[in-house]
Amino acid sequence: MARTCQAFYLKSGGSRRPPRKRWSICHHGRATASVGIFSPVYTQLEFSRVAGQIRPPLPRYERRSTTGHRRHQTTNLTASSTGQGDTFLSVYSSEDHLSSDLYDGSRQGTDKSASPTALEPKRAPLKINQDILIHQAAKIRNKGLKLRNKDERVRYRFDALRIYQRARALDPRDGRAYVGMGQVLRQLGEYDAARRCYQDGCDATGGENAYIWQAWGTLEAEEGNVSRARQLYDAATAADKTHAAAWHAWGMFEKSQGNYQRARDLFVKGMRMVPHPRANPHLYQSLGVMAMERGRIQEAREHFKEGTKTEAGARSAALWQAWAILESREGNSDQARKLFQCGLVVDPNNRYVWLSWAVFEARQGFADRARSLLTRGCKLNPGDPPLLQALARLEAAEGNMTTARILFEQGTKLDPLHQANWQAWALAEWKHGDIDYARELLQRGVWVSPRSKNASKLFQAWGVLEERDGNVALARQLYKCGIRADPTSEITWLTWALMEEKQGNDVRAGELRNLCVQQRAEEAVGQSDLSPAAMFGIDSALRPVLRSLATLLGNQLPTQESANRYSGCKELELSDKEIQQAEPLFGVSSPKDS
Repeated sequence: MARTCQAFYLKSGGSRRPPRKRWSICHHGRATASVGIFSPVYTQLEFSRVAGQIRPPLPRYERRSTTGHRRHQTTNLTASSTGQGDTFLSVYSSEDHLSSDLYDGSRQGTDKSASPTALEPKRAPLKINQDILIHQAAKIRNKGLKLRNKDERVRYRFDALRIYQRARALDPRDGRAYVGMGQVLRQLGEYDAARRCYQDGCDATGGENAYIWQAWGTLEAEEGNVSRARQLYDAATAADKTHAAAWHAWGMFEKSQGNYQRARDLFVKGMRMVPHPRANPHLYQSLGVMAMERGRIQEAREHFKEGTKTEAGARSAALWQAWAILESREGNSDQARKLFQCGLVVDPNNRYVWLSWAVFEARQGFADRARSLLTRGCKLNPGDPPLLQALARLEAAEGNMTTARILFEQGTKLDPLHQANWQAWALAEWKHGDIDYARELLQRGVWVSPRSKNASKLFQAWGVLEERDGNVALARQLYKCGIRADPTSEITWLTWALMEEKQGNDVRAGELRNLCVQQRAEEAVGQSDLSPAAMFGIDSALRPVLRSLATLLGNQLPTQESANRYSGCKELELSDKEIQQAEPLFGVSSPKDS
C-alpha cells in the first residue's frame, strides 16, 4: 500500500528545541491522519510479506464513507479472528458488516450526497493491494472447507466475504472479487445473492470477463436451468475464446445432460483455442475419461500421456489420478501405484487421490494399506464426508463395528445431505443383524433429499430389506419410488422384476424388464459416440446401443447371486470417481519413472 509521507517542521516561538517532525499520511491519495514520529506506536513495525516492504502502521485514522460521514478504523497488529496476523484481515470498520441479504450491490456505486472531496479524482489503486486481499480471502475460504464444525465454517466464509467486499471496493473492475464472493455465497446457500453478485460483476466489467460468465453458468447448471446455463457458457467463450475453464465447464455440463458428442466437440475445440503454453489439463483429462468410458483404452491412454507432457498437466493431480484408475482397471497394478504416487507428489492434500488409491488397495486385498491411506487423507481433509464414509465402510468390512459407527456418525454430522453415507451405514447395520436400526437409517437418508437420483439407491436397498423381511407390498412401493427418483436405475428395475417373479407374477416381471430395456436404450442413444474416431463401419455409431441391448436381453433372468449383489453397494463403489492425493508411499518417489 503506497503511502506518501511529507515532513513539516513546526517552530515554537523563539525556542531552540530540535524541530519536531510530523507526518501527514495519505491513504490512496487522501490525507487520513497525522501522527508524530516520536509516538510510541512507531516502536512496532508492520511487515508486508507480498510487497517486501517495512512500513509504519496506522494506529487509528479517519476517512469519509460514501455518505460523507467520518468513520473510524483501527489497525490491530495482533492475530485476528481468522488466526491471521496481517492487517488486511484485522482492519474492519464498524460499517463493514454484512447486510441481512448478505450482498448489497449498491455499495459499489458513488453517493450523490457525498461531500465534494469524495468527487475529486483519486489515484489508481496499486494492484499489489488487490492481489493481497484476493489471496487472503481465498486462503480463508479454502481453510473453511476443511473444518468439521458448521459454525466455524460459516464464520470463516463470512470473514472471506468481508475481505472480498473490500477488494471489490478497491477496484470494482477486477472480476476476481465477484467470482470469489459468488463462490462463498453459493457455499452459504444464498443463490439469489450470488446471481446478483455475478450480474453486478458483469455490469462493472462491461461483460468482458469470462471468469464471471463461467461461474454464473456453473451456478445455473447446478440449479438445473439448462437453457440459461448454455447462454452463460456461450457468453463466457465469446468474451474470451482462450478461456479453458469455460470450454471445460460447458463440456461437462453437456455430458451431464447426456449430450456426449456435443461435450466431446467442446473439449476438442477448447484444446484447439487455448494456446499450447496455457494448455489446460482438465480438457485432456475429460477427453481421456470419455474414451475410457467407451472402452477405447489406448485412445484414453494417449490423451492422459499428452496431457502430462504439458507444463500444467504435469502438476495436475486429476490427470495423474484418472490415468492411474485406467491402469488399475486394466490390471497394471504397479503402473497404477506409480501414477497414484505421481498425483500425490504434485498435490499431497488432494482428497480424491487419497480415496482412489485407498479403494484400489482395498480391492487388491491390502486392507492395512487402504486404512493407512484413508487415515492420512482424513487428517489432511477433516471436512470431507466421502473419506470418512470410505474409512467407516472399511472398518465395518473388517468387523470393527464400534469404530465404524463412530465414523459414520461423524460423517452424517459433517454433511447430513450425503446420502451415500446414510446408505452405507444402514447396510453395515443390516449385515450386523440390527434390521430395525438399518430401516431407521434408510428412512432418515431418504428424507434428506427424496427427489434426488441418489435417493433411488436408498429406496432400492430399503425395498430389498422389506422384501426379505416379508413385507412384499411395502417393498413394491419402495421400488416404485426408486424408479420415480431415477428412471434409468437398472438395479432397481431388475430387482423389482425378480421380486415379482418370485411372487408368481411372471407377466408383470416381463413388463418391468421390457421397461428397463427401453429406458436403457434411450440412455444409450444419448450416449452414442459420433466422433470421427468411432465412425468406421456402418454400425459403429450404434454399437453402444446394440451392446447395451444385447447385454440386457441376454440377462433378463438375473440369478439370486446377482440380486444379492444388487441389494447392496459394492465395496467403496462411489470412490471410483473421486480423486485424492497422498505422499509417496509403497515404493515410487518420483513422477519421472512414469
